Amino acid sequence: MCGIAGAFYRDGFDSNVLLKMSRRMQHRGPDGEGFLFVSNGEATPVSGSDTTPNCLNGRFSWLPKSPEFQHEKIQGGFVHRRLAIISTDESGHQPMSYNDRYWITYNGEVYNYPEIRAELESLGSKFQTESDTEVILAAYQHWGKSCLDRFNGMWSFVIFDRLEQTLFAARDRFGVKPFYYHVSPGKLLFASEYKVLLASGEVSANLNENAVFDYFVFSEIEYEPKGFFEQIVELNPGHHLSYDLKSERLEVIRYYTLPFVDESVSVKYSSTELVEITRSKLLEAIRIRLRADVEVGSCLSGGLDSSALVGMMRHLLPTNHPLHVFTAVFPGKESDESSWARMMADYAGAISHEVEPTAEMLMHSLDEMSFALDLPIWSTSTFAQFSVMKLVREKGLKVVLDGQGGDELFGGYAPHLYFFWKGLQKSERKAEMHAFGEDARKFKWRQWLRYEGVFRVGNTVAASVYRNYFPGLNLLNPDFFGRHKSRFHKQEFRNWSDLNSRLAWEIDNSTLKSYLRCEDRCSMWHSVESRTPFADDHLLAEWLFSLPGKMKIANSSGKVLLREAAKPFMPIEIYARKDKKGYTTPNNEWIRRISPELKSLFEQSDIYKYIDKKKFDASYESFLQPSGNQDNGRVFKFISFASWLKGLSLLSDKR
Repeated sequence: MCGIAGAFYRDGFDSNVLLKMSRRMQHRGPDGEGFLFVSNGEATPVSGSDTTPNCLNGRFSWLPKSPEFQHEKIQGGFVHRRLAIISTDESGHQPMSYNDRYWITYNGEVYNYPEIRAELESLGSKFQTESDTEVILAAYQHWGKSCLDRFNGMWSFVIFDRLEQTLFAARDRFGVKPFYYHVSPGKLLFASEYKVLLASGEVSANLNENAVFDYFVFSEIEYEPKGFFEQIVELNPGHHLSYDLKSERLEVIRYYTLPFVDESVSVKYSSTELVEITRSKLLEAIRIRLRADVEVGSCLSGGLDSSALVGMMRHLLPTNHPLHVFTAVFPGKESDESSWARMMADYAGAISHEVEPTAEMLMHSLDEMSFALDLPIWSTSTFAQFSVMKLVREKGLKVVLDGQGGDELFGGYAPHLYFFWKGLQKSERKAEMHAFGEDARKFKWRQWLRYEGVFRVGNTVAASVYRNYFPGLNLLNPDFFGRHKSRFHKQEFRNWSDLNSRLAWEIDNSTLKSYLRCEDRCSMWHSVESRTPFADDHLLAEWLFSLPGKMKIANSSGKVLLREAAKPFMPIEIYARKDKKGYTTPNNEWIRRISPELKSLFEQSDIYKYIDKKKFDASYESFLQPSGNQDNGRVFKFISFASWLKGLSLLSDKR
């Protein structure tokens, strides 16, 4: 797990651009630093001030020591910041070469690399290291771009072909690991994070107003390739990119689409067989994600997803192997699940570590978190995640498993019921709605209005409905809102016909990817690798999407298959839980407590391009005092955006 970046120019550039990018992403790889300089068709590895000393000896004696590069002019190059997880010695140093032709900078883990390596060895490939990085290079040499079809895991990498003078970049199927790039005539830059590209001094920080509008109005982040920045494009999950340095031709191709079936498909397995197959695929997904040359722990909220992970980890690990689990607790609060987490930790014989995030801690860490997250966020629940990852690092671990993706894979969110009902035959729908209870019709109507009805009435009416339902939107600058209200049209194509079509959309470049972005930034800011078996094991996902939705939801209860598959590995009380809370925090209470200290965030002039200053000043006291305990994310979005914009200004100034 690492940070990667690079730059290639037609007419050459100052090599210190790469140094700036490396320094900005040091948090992603504190264990080592490496560079590759490309000039006149030749590739030269270069060390930096953070390069592991052992890389300067033995088989790595060819690395020249050049910390500041003395403003050397080059045509292109790679940067790599290393978080050492597999082959932690200097043999895993990157950028890495293979057969004096291919060079790679790589972020992620291909968990089935031992099996791929064995196959490649049987085909004649030779290896000098034990790393998964070298396996990727050998696989690319042998199978070309189709090597991606064989990988199970999370990845973002770029391979430079020295002979062909081409770049090949790829991102994992579901977007666990990030990849951003900027391309313009004679220039290509890429990096793991937006702020790394901005730190290069070569990419503008001008905002894309479409993305800002979608954030405030639809709570969408990175649903389109061009996100918050006009000059930066995201390589979408399941896509690869090719760039010819000579012709400057860039080609982006989708190599993976998650297949899924509708409700009409017949199932050839018995209920018992379905559970057993699901259990075996879950265990295998977790087993290969325990592969590491460092200790692996787990996040644990006390809910079904994380409890299933911890229970299965305990089953797979040796009896005497320590298992560390990490939990955010909120004593005395409605959102607190610490009793469930402790029950699961005791059941698994795990070593439990807890952190209690508070309003004061949020205020103290807000600017740091906003900078770390790279983009504004919706809710303070991300701060709980941020705090847990900080605790993981403080306790000396580098790797944890996390349950991100369980709801999208198994159908766990309340709105999933609506799409489930929608795909059923009339008699089946009637039975399921009856199981839901007397409020079923009211619930169904609300969900239809939210996901379909409001987008069938035209932009002006839809905008009015949104502003009435979410009063905070009235605080947006009217000119800004008016310029972009046509964005309501883009929602119309989302006509999900059943549960699987909705879940596949959530997994494919939308809500899950947004959560995974937070997962990546929260963990990597603290130099921790977070592994998400529910979100990046394509074999598990393809199995579950080969089954109709009625296998995932029954009697209006979601995650049926997960619950039954994980039953032997958790206390019966957690297996039987129906009070889904999600990863919640005392959001509204925190905002009320720190509201006086937040006012300074709204004194920066740039924010009033998007917010109506008069209205905001007049309603500040009431708006920053949200009533009740239910978090709808609408208030904190303004706070997060203001804090993020402040950090963006500072970054631009430093540049």
